[in-house]
Amino acid sequence: MSDIIDTAQELQLKQVNIQPRDYSTPSLSECEECGNAIPPERQKLGAVTLCIECKSLEEKYANRYR
Repeated sequence: MSDIIDTAQELQLKQVNIQPRDYSTPSLSECEECGNAIPPERQKLGAVTLCIECKSLEEKYANRYR
């Protein structure tokens, strides 16, 4: 039974990660996780809410559960 649940959770995580982002929204100037400044070059991408370090950690942990 847990295999079915694990498979369902994996599929749900993939669906969440595939949803398109709205890059037209402005970026934050400070990271919402740690409060560090987000470089202006990164802010230009649009819809950025995490600094490079926090985004890297987020992606690292997300890759563990794929």
